[in-house]
Amino acid sequence: MKEVFTMDDYILSYIGCTKAVEMWFHAAHHVTKYQSFSGDHIHLYGEIYETLSEEFDNLVEKAIGLFDNELFADPIYVSGLANKVLTDLQSPSNCSSDEIARIGLDVMMMHLGMLENIYSHLEDHGELTIGFDDLLAASANKYEKYIYMLRQRNKR
Repeated sequence: MKEVFTMDDYILSYIGCTKAVEMWFHAAHHVTKYQSFSGDHIHLYGEIYETLSEEFDNLVEKAIGLFDNELFADPIYVSGLANKVLTDLQSPSNCSSDEIARIGLDVMMMHLGMLENIYSHLEDHGELTIGFDDLLAASANKYEKYIYMLRQRNKR
């Protein structure tokens, strides 16, 4: 039997993914090391996790406003969703600076894919408002910038 997902389920999945990715990059910010420490700590992972924190806040507020579901802000539920995402990711802890950058690129690409998925789903079901479109498009623009930065960081 095919499992049926509601619009709230899709949005909750994206919210949980956003929180997980924010947590991952915050940890990368904390454990970056070696010669690339200064640039990675502040200008790469620091910028990414701070942006994701703001994106998470905007996403939750927008979702509550549009869909009138406070579960989107439930810290216990959302952290459980984030934990499910994090268990599928390699932790940045105890990794070299190059490994952190490589994994970070994969994490950001996964998150952009999730954003594209929720965007398509909302659009296909007539639930994509102009404001939500703007929020997701602005986020995608930032994430593509971070993919560029991470790709450049990974080049040798």
